[in-house]
Amino acid sequence: MKDQKEKSVKRPHFGVLDVVIILLVIVAFLGVYFRYNIINFWEDTQSIKEYSVSYSIKNVRYTTELFIDIGDKVYFVSTGEEFGTLTNVSENMGALSVKPSTELFTNSNGEFVEVKYPNINTRIDAQGRMICSGRYSNDGGFLVNGSTYVASGQYVDIKTEYVTVTIRIDDIAPVE
Repeated sequence: MKDQKEKSVKRPHFGVLDVVIILLVIVAFLGVYFRYNIINFWEDTQSIKEYSVSYSIKNVRYTTELFIDIGDKVYFVSTGEEFGTLTNVSENMGALSVKPSTELFTNSNGEFVEVKYPNINTRIDAQGRMICSGRYSNDGGFLVNGSTYVASGQYVDIKTEYVTVTIRIDDIAPVE
């Protein structure tokens, strides 16, 4: 009889109080996690505003202008994410301001010579503008939709429903 008492081992019992304590610890960790992530998400979405992005297109076929209209949605070629919506270059103008394309060559003296195409029915340079949503990040970069980094002077491949072109971003300014 004494052997049976020595062989029986007392195991710890899980009670209701143990379960409640474990659940409280889990809820506390989740609360801290969500508090910081929701605050960051809220601050990021609150600072997103509308911006005007001015861009230029160099040396494209003159028919490109016919396929770019005010109100067209613009997307990044690399990700397919929406960049913005085309708007007029300035009041009483269309989606693009065009001029004959120019190229730089060096002559026999090593000087740069600017050569223009004869008219706008060959190759053109264009300037345009689009409205996009974004914000400036803590390091000073501009984030389209709060996620995709772009900067003045950067070349970006974009597409609309009909055209895919490479643009150079000239300026990013808040819409007033």
